[in-house]
Amino acid sequence: MMPVSEAKMHCLGMTTVMVRNIPVMYTQEMLESECVNIGTFDFLYLPRSGNGQTNLTYAFINFVSEEHALAFKEQCHKKRLTQLVARKPLNVSFADVQGLRGNLMQLKKKKTRLMEARQCQPIIIKNGQHLTLQQAWDVCGKR
Repeated sequence: MMPVSEAKMHCLGMTTVMVRNIPVMYTQEMLESECVNIGTFDFLYLPRSGNGQTNLTYAFINFVSEEHALAFKEQCHKKRLTQLVARKPLNVSFADVQGLRGNLMQLKKKKTRLMEARQCQPIIIKNGQHLTLQQAWDVCGKR
């Protein structure tokens, strides 16, 4: 499949970014507190390793609007996180899977036992309320 150009992505209303080069000891909460403004996103997922001890160095963040996603990309691309040292700066790009619903469905396909651990679940916010993964799937399924 051919990559979609940045200009074409802009026309499609892209709201989900993939953030690469996150230090392995970062948690979702650390990432959230450092670079994502509350109220601008509804989904943040930093996948964990098989034993749950470290992250996989990438995250997915879905913003409530394309404007918020573009602002985040401009603010964080090629920057370094401050709480832990990393060899490489962040690489922020638009993700292949877009939107809250798309990301939730992607997780549902890949659900593992590790997802049952609190630190392995994504941060999901709907109408100002934090939802569990199961609650989000229930809400998403009703649409």
